Amino acid sequence: MMAVVLVAAPAIALPAASAQDDDGSSAQATPAIELVGQSMWLAAEDSFQISFRLLDAPGESTVDIIIGVPVRSRSAFLDRLAEPSTGLVLHQISRLAVPEPDANGVASLQIATTSSEGREEDGPLLSLPAEGVYPVSLVLRGSNGIRLHTINTVVVRTPPPDSNQPPLLVGTVLSVSGAPAVDPGGNVDLGPAGPSLQALADVLDPRVRPHLLATVALDPHLIDALAISDQPEHAQLLARLQQATINRPIASNTYVPLDSDAWIGQDLSLEIGWQIEAGAAVLDEHLGSQPDRTIMVLTTSASPELLQRLQREQVELVLVPDSLLHPADELVSTSARTSFLLPAFDQPAQAVAIDGSATAHFTRSSSADAAPYLVLADLAVRWFEDPQRLRGVVLAPPLASLPDSTGLGVLLDEISASPILSPIDPAAIVERLEPDTLREVRPAEENGFGEDYKAALSDGQRIARSYQNMVDPIATVGTPERRLIETLERALLLSGAYGLTETQRDAYLAVVAQTVRDTVAAIQPPSQQRITLTSRSGSIPMLIRNSLDHDVIVRLDLNSDKLDFPDGDSRLWRLYPGVNQVQVAVRAKTSGDAVLEIRVNSPTGLLALGESQLTVRATSLSGTGVGIAAAALAILTVWWARSWWSRHRPATALADSDGDRPPSEPSRPPGFNSSK
Repeated sequence: MMAVVLVAAPAIALPAASAQDDDGSSAQATPAIELVGQSMWLAAEDSFQISFRLLDAPGESTVDIIIGVPVRSRSAFLDRLAEPSTGLVLHQISRLAVPEPDANGVASLQIATTSSEGREEDGPLLSLPAEGVYPVSLVLRGSNGIRLHTINTVVVRTPPPDSNQPPLLVGTVLSVSGAPAVDPGGNVDLGPAGPSLQALADVLDPRVRPHLLATVALDPHLIDALAISDQPEHAQLLARLQQATINRPIASNTYVPLDSDAWIGQDLSLEIGWQIEAGAAVLDEHLGSQPDRTIMVLTTSASPELLQRLQREQVELVLVPDSLLHPADELVSTSARTSFLLPAFDQPAQAVAIDGSATAHFTRSSSADAAPYLVLADLAVRWFEDPQRLRGVVLAPPLASLPDSTGLGVLLDEISASPILSPIDPAAIVERLEPDTLREVRPAEENGFGEDYKAALSDGQRIARSYQNMVDPIATVGTPERRLIETLERALLLSGAYGLTETQRDAYLAVVAQTVRDTVAAIQPPSQQRITLTSRSGSIPMLIRNSLDHDVIVRLDLNSDKLDFPDGDSRLWRLYPGVNQVQVAVRAKTSGDAVLEIRVNSPTGLLALGESQLTVRATSLSGTGVGIAAAALAILTVWWARSWWSRHRPATALADSDGDRPPSEPSRPPGFNSSK
């Protein structure tokens, strides 16, 4: 997840002399020796070889080789490095003629060594009577014997092979981190991380070191920056990193380094998982290698809250710089105890300490050429302190401090060649070594953010995802709309980077809001107009313009007091570039004018794209009115018929009764007057 912060060792002053005036200014080019390479591990009677390049040395210069007494403890080794002039001299070979240099200007001396006294042999001999780490000085002298320059290095006399003496397990983490490599404007600038990535590609070149054991820990945002850059050198570097990381273990990492404690303190614990997921996706897509999600390198904190969060993310092992930890009972600086436990809320987390004191020689040594040999000697004296005990150490060489990959390559090659060191994957250290202590973490260095960041990040995520919903179901890989989604996500992720100021965070978040605002402004809702509906139901045409160069999905929300919508008052619609005619089915409740409100939103409704009003005039009765009118007409017809029948029936009925009375009908009573 995170790049490694190393613990600095005490300053190591290695003396160097040069021809200077009394006032300290150089009167002429200063003669010097530049170390090119040397033997590091010498068994009994092996030859010691050292290669060097002379710079501005006068003719007939000579060199002296001075061997100091061996050291077998780290404290003695560091003391000797701090004050090399106070160390006891074991052996010295003086005034050796400088061999003829090769075509590259490199001269080499090869000198036999002896572990016994009084051995006779033609030519000089170096006496290495016992196992241990020997300080070595190479002194350049002029023809008059004056010392012109000195370089200090080391050589290790190794013991005979012994199966009862396990090697020191050495895990290496090659970590590259840096500030956000993409600014809010989308410009790519790798900064100091660029040379580090180059060095990583060089040292892991499969043609040179196909079987090198090293865990890679990269800030995913750096790889993402290479992928989106239009600079040819960035494309070439990405291709080299793809080759360099094939079949290499890659630790999981957040997209950018985080102030994890601040994120957890602001209740952004879930967003840490979001950063981890984004980082894994970038490494998988652009390196073609899935990171090991069970291993993570921490940089800014190792608090119990963070460890608990990582356990939920299925992280089984964390690699922690010593700078984040309180010292163990046994001083970390003098031990190689690496596997331990860190406290967490639920249960302790397995951890491996990254030892920054050994690799600090790369930054503290006055000679970059000798630095890898000093690191190797530092590891060797740890082994000599307790050769019977199986121990381990994890290194993270400071790639940002290396001028190139040469010294790192020397270190890794010599670890592989050493009879007392054994390269191993850091995760394997936990398998080989039982955790032997519970280490507490130091308080994290605060680099938090204001309370407003959480709300601003949430708003930015809402806006970005609203646009994503507009195009995600229909966008294909590599399309402009897909790249825009990635741009929005990238800005949100970068806004959380460790070390940013509030102003810088706000700048990334502002990119999200402004980009989406400018994009959706190309969606124009229907213009206001009057539409006549000639029947109680029908379809109303609306014209919506999409001025983008790609399709989008929008949601139309409809509202009216006098209209019903048979297909629903909310509909998703795909808008193609240009003018789109949208047909909306309506049913008028009454005749007359009705106001139809139209809102164009993102599919989730969280992003408003525009609104408009249409006036709909219904000129026919509604279905209810027609029914009432028909019923009234039927009633009137029945009433008229009954009235007509009542007026015409009495006279006709009476006439028929007089003429057709049957004979048996009784006679009328007396006195009956029909005229009445």
